[in-house]
Amino acid sequence: MPTGDKPTATERAVLAADDGRDDSTAVLTTVTGAANGGYAYHRIGADGRPLCGAGGPETDLVRVTIAAARRRNKAPCQRCRQLAETAPDER
Repeated sequence: MPTGDKPTATERAVLAADDGRDDSTAVLTTVTGAANGGYAYHRIGADGRPLCGAGGPETDLVRVTIAAARRRNKAPCQRCRQLAETAPDER
């Protein structure tokens, strides 16, 4: 998938299936659905915001479980994953 492109529904499902974290793990996602632009769920940083820095103070985010995010056709944020791999204390 080229950088900057949104993953398709099928690609999101594959990415979500590859997320090895427990389904009960809390994550952040936008209130709107994937069709409106927000297709990722994010790891929660120490400040309670997405680890990757996505969104701004005005972005409406909701805390859900990974299972709930998957049901909404969300996929794990790849930037959050990369950051967590380089900073294990943020997992």
